[in-house]
Amino acid sequence: MPRRPRPASRNPPRSATTQAKKIPTTLLENALKEDVEDLSSDEETGDEENADVPRVAQWVDEDDLVDEQSDDSSEEGPSKKANLNALDRDLSGLSMGALRRAQQALSRTQDTDSEDSDDDDSEENETEEAAATTAMREKEWSLKPRPDIGRRQNKHAPIEVSSKKPVTRRRTVVQTQTSQARDPRFLPMTGEFSSDKFRQNYDFLTESHKTELQTLRENLKRARKMLSSSSRDLRPEREAEIQRLELAVKRAESTVNKDRREEIEERALKRVSKEERNKREAGKGNWYLKNSAKKELLVKARYDALAENGGQSAVKKAIDKKRKKISQKEKKSRPFANRERHSLDSGDGGGPSKRRKIW
Repeated sequence: MPRRPRPASRNPPRSATTQAKKIPTTLLENALKEDVEDLSSDEETGDEENADVPRVAQWVDEDDLVDEQSDDSSEEGPSKKANLNALDRDLSGLSMGALRRAQQALSRTQDTDSEDSDDDDSEENETEEAAATTAMREKEWSLKPRPDIGRRQNKHAPIEVSSKKPVTRRRTVVQTQTSQARDPRFLPMTGEFSSDKFRQNYDFLTESHKTELQTLRENLKRARKMLSSSSRDLRPEREAEIQRLELAVKRAESTVNKDRREEIEERALKRVSKEERNKREAGKGNWYLKNSAKKELLVKARYDALAENGGQSAVKKAIDKKRKKISQKEKKSRPFANRERHSLDSGDGGGPSKRRKIW
């Protein structure tokens, strides 16, 4: 079966290109061998006449050319023109394929030369950069050290820190917006806190506490009457209700007593501050009340208010109650207090057991 012809769109086989890659290292000795052998006989006669003329123009260094021109200036006259004419005739007789192969070989040799030159330049640049870096390091280490920040003269003075020091990760530099508990009565837009204004605005609470205490007492009295006349089935429920009312009465009494005590203390502090203000206006220096003196002043004011309402008997009763409370607290703090109480309750007849010595 005969082979069909190759279409025009298909590229020719790569045999020619593969052969073109196998060009020898010399420029045109083997690349132009086939084309030179195919020249006509009349061209061979011309070649025999000009056998000494070079066939190919090779690359020569400019310095060598200058030297040759200076040495052979006398011989360049007629021979130079003849060589150029012969070179033109040879090149015009060569085929395009041979010229293309010669051009590729020449470009390949130029690439290798350029790579060698680039390697040399890169090595020189690396050596220059290394020398520059070493010089910079020597310059950095040769700088004078910065003076250290002095210590604080006082422990309460602010600490001086360099601004170039990076902030640690543990410290919160940027404050995040978090929900914080706040009292709507004391917003910043309402101004500063004033105890006088607060008492004036919430004065109705003291009256409500008193009325609540009175109501609870009446309910407790009614519940006790109902307990005495209640049946056996309802008795536990009525007793639990009485206990709940008693606790509520105690809470209300403590609230009322607290309101009364705060009012008495505020009145006493106002009186002292007024006296001190008058003394300052008279020319006396500034004087501030100590905590111990303030405590004595408030205790005296409470007892004076108690004497006005209940007399000296009420004051004496309150003092005895306070002493009894303190003695009970001291007795509980003693070591082996429970054992002594148990021995006395058991009725052993003997005295208390020997107490261990406490260092």
